[in-house]
Amino acid sequence: MSIESMPVSSHMTRNVRTETANQNISAACKIMHEHHVVIVKGNEEHHDTDIDSNNYKKPIGIITERDVVKAIGSLDPSLLTVPLRQIMSKPLVTISMNSSIKDAIQTMQHNNIRRLITVENGGVMAGIITYKDIFRAIMSNQDLTMSLLGDKMLVEPKSVYDQFGEYWFSDILQRR
Repeated sequence: MSIESMPVSSHMTRNVRTETANQNISAACKIMHEHHVVIVKGNEEHHDTDIDSNNYKKPIGIITERDVVKAIGSLDPSLLTVPLRQIMSKPLVTISMNSSIKDAIQTMQHNNIRRLITVENGGVMAGIITYKDIFRAIMSNQDLTMSLLGDKMLVEPKSVYDQFGEYWFSDILQRR
C-alpha cells in the first residue's frame, strides 16, 4: 500500500471532543490535555430557519496548544473567560475522510499545521487526523516504511519521529 492509496479514514480519530464557540479557554483546557478540541456550531450561531441537526456537527474552528499559549502568554487574566471564537484558529482547514494520506501530508505542509479535521459529505465532522497518526500509519506498514526510507537507518525512534514532522513530509512528497 502506498501513501496515495492509504485513506485518511483508516487512521483518523473518530471520537473528537467539541465545544461551542461561546465556551472559554479555561473550560477547553480542562479537556485539552487528553483530547483535541474542535469548535462546532452551537445554538448561538444558528438562526430560526437553521434547524438541520447536522449543522451542530459542522466544525467552525479548532483550539490548539498554540492558541492557548498565545492567549495565556499575553499575561492578561481576562483572556481565560474570553469566548473561544475570539482565539480559535480559523478559517478551519479540513480534508475529506476519503482523501489519501498523501493529500493529508500535502495539506498539512501547505498550511503549516499539524492536524486536520476530516469531514464527510456536507462538511459534517467525521474525525481528526494528526501528523502523529500519519507517522504511525507509515511506520506500521513495513514495506511502505522501507520504500520511503530507502537506505536511512532507524537508530532511535524518538529521533526518527522528530525528523518525520520536519523533514520526511517534504521528502516523501518529492519522491512521489
